[in-house]
Amino acid sequence: MRLVWQATPLYLFLSLAITGLQSVIPAVMLLVNKRIIDLVIANWGNANFIWQPLIVLVAIRFGISLLGAVLNQTNLYVGQIFNDRLMLYTKYILLEKSVQLDLAHFESSEFYDTLSRAQDSGSNYPVRVIQTLTGLFGQSITLISLLGLLFKFNWAIVPLLFFTALPAFWTSIVYSGKRFWMTRMETESGRLSDYIQRVLTNPNFAKEVRLFNLGEHLLGKWSDIRTDFNGKSAAIAFQYAKMRGLSGMLVNSGFYIAYGWTLIQAIAGKISVGDFTMYTGAFSQAQQVLPAILENIAKIYENNLYVSQYFEFLDLKPEVINIPRPRPFPNPIKQGLSIKNVTFTYPGATKPTLRNLSVDIKPGESIALVGLNGAGKTTLLKLLARLYDVDSGTITIDGIPLQEIKLSELHTNIGVLNQDFARYQLSAKDNIGFGNLKERDNQPRIEQAAQDSGADRVVEDLAESYETRLGKMFKGGVDLSGGQWQKIGMARAFMTDAPILILDEPTAALDAIAEYELFEKFRTLTAGKMTFFVSHRFSTVQLADRIVVLENSQIIEVGSHPQLMAKNGLYAEMFSLQASSYKI
Repeated sequence: MRLVWQATPLYLFLSLAITGLQSVIPAVMLLVNKRIIDLVIANWGNANFIWQPLIVLVAIRFGISLLGAVLNQTNLYVGQIFNDRLMLYTKYILLEKSVQLDLAHFESSEFYDTLSRAQDSGSNYPVRVIQTLTGLFGQSITLISLLGLLFKFNWAIVPLLFFTALPAFWTSIVYSGKRFWMTRMETESGRLSDYIQRVLTNPNFAKEVRLFNLGEHLLGKWSDIRTDFNGKSAAIAFQYAKMRGLSGMLVNSGFYIAYGWTLIQAIAGKISVGDFTMYTGAFSQAQQVLPAILENIAKIYENNLYVSQYFEFLDLKPEVINIPRPRPFPNPIKQGLSIKNVTFTYPGATKPTLRNLSVDIKPGESIALVGLNGAGKTTLLKLLARLYDVDSGTITIDGIPLQEIKLSELHTNIGVLNQDFARYQLSAKDNIGFGNLKERDNQPRIEQAAQDSGADRVVEDLAESYETRLGKMFKGGVDLSGGQWQKIGMARAFMTDAPILILDEPTAALDAIAEYELFEKFRTLTAGKMTFFVSHRFSTVQLADRIVVLENSQIIEVGSHPQLMAKNGLYAEMFSLQASSYKI
C-alpha cells in the first residue's frame, strides 16, 4: 500500500471513492424495487390510482441506473490510468535497484532467479493486489448494506450465509499457496526455457543454430520444459476445480434453504411480496458477494506471495558503497597508484583469483598486464575500477584507499574499454558519447574521439553518419563487423578526460593495418594518463612503460620489454613463441 501511495495517491483515492459509491447501489436498488412492487400490488386494479409516487420511484430507479453506468465508465477510466502509473512506478523502482547493485550480483545464478521472479511479480502483481483490495473495499460496503436488509428479516440467515461460503474460501487459500510454490520451484527451469527461446530468436545465435542443425534439438528441449510446467499446473487446476465444485453445491444448498424459508413467510402473510423479492434478492446477491469477498482475500494472499518476491529483490543491498564521508578523487594524481598485498576471491569461488599482489604505478605511466588465460588480469582491472572490493590488502591513489573515494568520482576519473564492451542498439553518436555523458551532445568532441580510434571511417560509410542506429534489433539499424565495433568501443573510451585509462584487449578484433595505425597514435592518446591495458599481442605490449606478468594468481615479473627479455622468464618464453609463428 505504501508503494501504491508513493506511485499515484490521487488516483488511488479516486478509485476508492468511486468504488464506494458503486457499492451502495445494489442495496438502494433493492429498496426502490420493493417500494415499486408493494405500491403496484397495493393498487392492483385501482381505477383511481395516483401515478405520481410510482413515477417518482421509477425516475429514482432510472437515475440510480444512470449513475451506476456513469460511475462504471469513470471507474474504468480512472482504473486504467491508475494501473498504468502503478506499473510504470514499480518497473522504475526495479530498474533503479538493478542499477544500484554490484557487479557481483550479476555474476550469480541465484540473483537471476530472484530478478526473474521480481520482474514477473513486479510488473503485474502489485496492480492485481490493489485491484483486488479496491474490489474488496466495494464488496464489503455492498455486503454490509445487504446484511442490514437481511437482519431486518431474520438474523439466522447471516450465519447460514457465512457457513456455506467458508469451504470455497478455504479451498482458494490452499490452492493459491500450491500454485505459488509450484511456480517458485520452477523459476530456474522457466529461465532456461526463456533463454532457449532467446537463442532461437536472437540473431547472434541464428547462424550456428542453422549450421549445426540445433533448431529441432533446442525446440524439443524448450517444449519439454514448458510441457512439464503445464502438466503440473493442470494437476493443481484439476484439484482446485473439483473442490470448487463441491463447495459450490454447498452454496446452492444454502440459498435454497433461505429461499424456501422466505417463501413460507410470504405465503403466511408475514411479509409482503415486495419484501419477498427484496430479501431473496438480498440473500442471492449476498451469496455472490460474500464468496467473492472471501475469494478476493484468498487472491490477496496469493498475489501478496508474488509481491513478496518483488520486495525480496528490492531488499538486496550493494556491498560496494560509499563510506559516510567519502573523499574527492585526487586530480591531478601526484604520487601515483599503489597496490599492496591485494588478495581477492570471487563470491562462491573456492580459490583466490589474485594473491598478495603488490606493485606501484607512477602518474602518467602505462602498464601492460600479461599472462595466460585465467591468471587474473581482467580481475585486477575490475578491482582498480572498484567493481569489487578487495578481500585483503589495499589499493590507493595518492595514498587514499579506493574505498574512501566517492564512487561516482572514481568512475568518472577512470576511462574503460572492456573486453566484452557493450554494443548498444542505438545511434553511433550514443555509442561513442556514452563514454562521457556530459559531452554526449558535443559533436566535435565525438568526432575527435572517433578519429583517434579510427572509427571516423566507419561512421563515414553509414547512411546517416553519427545518427545511424547500430545493430539490427530495430528498424533501419546497420550491423558492424567485430573490428568496426571495436573501433566504436575505443572511441567511447577516448571520450573521457579521465587521468586513468583501462583498456582490456583493445586491439583483439582489429586488422593489422588498423592496429598499426592505433600504435602510431597510442603515445599521443595516452599522454599524461595512467594507462593499464591487457593484450595477448606482444606488438601492443611493447608500447607499455612497464609490463606486469601474472601467473597462478600472482605477479611473477615486472619490467620493460628489454628487461623482461633479458630475464628469459615466462614473458620471454611467451614472446618468443608468438614471434616464431610469424617466421617462415
